[in-house]
Amino acid sequence: MNKFAKMVSVAALAVGGTLAAGAVQAADVSFMSFTYAEEANTKTVQGVLDAFKTADGLTVEPLGFAWGDMQKNIFLRARSKSLPDIAQLSERWLPTFVSLDTLVDLNTVYGKEKLEAAFAPDALAMGNIDGKQYALPLISGTIGMVANKEVLEKAGVSKAPETLQEFKDALVAVRDKVPNSVPYTMATKNNGSILIDFMLWNWVHGGRIINDEGKVVVDSDAGRAALQFMVDLVKDRLAAPEIDRPDSRRLMAQGASAFYFDAPQTRTFLRDFSGKGVDFDKNVLPMTTPVLKQGDKPVSVQWGHLLVQFAPGATAASDAPADKFLAYLTSDVVQTDYPLKMSALPVTKSAREAVSGDAYLAAWSKATGDARRNEVGIWSNAAELTQIVGEEAQAAMLGQKSADDAIKTMQGRLTESMASAKKAN
Repeated sequence: MNKFAKMVSVAALAVGGTLAAGAVQAADVSFMSFTYAEEANTKTVQGVLDAFKTADGLTVEPLGFAWGDMQKNIFLRARSKSLPDIAQLSERWLPTFVSLDTLVDLNTVYGKEKLEAAFAPDALAMGNIDGKQYALPLISGTIGMVANKEVLEKAGVSKAPETLQEFKDALVAVRDKVPNSVPYTMATKNNGSILIDFMLWNWVHGGRIINDEGKVVVDSDAGRAALQFMVDLVKDRLAAPEIDRPDSRRLMAQGASAFYFDAPQTRTFLRDFSGKGVDFDKNVLPMTTPVLKQGDKPVSVQWGHLLVQFAPGATAASDAPADKFLAYLTSDVVQTDYPLKMSALPVTKSAREAVSGDAYLAAWSKATGDARRNEVGIWSNAAELTQIVGEEAQAAMLGQKSADDAIKTMQGRLTESMASAKKAN
C-alpha cells in the first residue's frame, strides 16, 4: 500500500457490481466513467468497484457514458445540479471544467506534500492547474503510433518505418497487397480524435498550432504541409473517411489496418476486438512516430485518465466516501493491477516500481520519443479550439476545402477564439 492510501486508511484487498441486489439504500458514491461504458472494459471497472465495497464497506454507482459524450453530460448535470461525486476525464478535458464551482482542489483534501510524495511527478502534473490539484491521475502514458506486425508481414514490410517516406511506402504496400484494408486508420471524424492526428503530423513537419505565448501559428508552411499530407493519404486510399479511434481499433484487430495513433491502452482493446485475447499481443507493435527526415526526434502526446471530484462548495474531507474511493483507486492494490489490464502505466511511484518488468509497457516507453503536452488542451477554451481544428481538418480531408483554405480559416477562427482565452496550466 502506498503512503497516500495509508493516509486515509484504505484497505488493500484483491480486485474483484455495485449495490447488492435488493438493497434499498442509495450507493455511497456515484462514479461517471467512460471506461465503464466500453464493452471491453466494463467487467474490469466493475471488479474494482466490487473490491472497494469489500475493502471499505462502501458502494459505488457506476454511470457509464461513451468517451465522446462525457463532456456534454457533465455540463448537463452541472446545470441540473446532479453531478456525480467522482468523474473520469481524459487529461485534455480538465481545463474545460475548471470554471465549475463544485470542482474540488484535492490539495485541500489530502495535502499537497503527501500527494507529491506518492505520485509520479509527470502523472500528478496532468491534474494540476495554476497550482491547484483539480484531478488525481488514474492511468498514464502517451499517444503514439502502433502497428500490426501480421499485416506488415502480409504486405512484405520487414520493419517499422522510421521516416515519412518509409511510412508512405509501407502504406502503399499494405493497400496493394492486403485486400479490403485501410492501411492507416487515421482519424477522419470526431473533432477530438482528428485534433490528435493533425497535431502530431504538424509537429512531425516542424509546426505548431498555438505557441507557448498563446499566439496561433498554424498558418505556416509546416501546417499546410501537414494537412496536405493527411489530405493526400485519403485521396490515395491510404486512409479513409469516417474513421474514429474505435473504428481504428476494430480494423486493426480484424487484420484490416496496419497503423494508427493511440494510447498504450490500445492493447486491451485489440485483445477484445480480435477475439484472441492475449494471443493477439504478438501482433501489437509500439513504434516511434515517423519523422520527416533522419535525425529528427520522434514525437508523441502526453496522455492519461484523470479523476475529479465534485462537491457542494468544492469542499471535501479525506474520510468522506468519495475521497476514500479516490484513495482506493490510487492504492497499490489497484495501481499494480488495473493499469496493466488497461495496458497503461500506473501513476504512483510505488506501483511503477512494482510493474517495471512489463515488456509491452517498456517497449511503449522506448518508442515515446519527445512526449509533448497537448498544445490545445492547456487553454481554457480547449473545447472550442478542438472543434475548430477538427472541423477545418475534416473539411480538407473530405475534399470540401483545399488544405490551404482550411489552414487559413483555421488560423482566423482559432485567433478569434484565443482573444479571450486563458492558459489553464
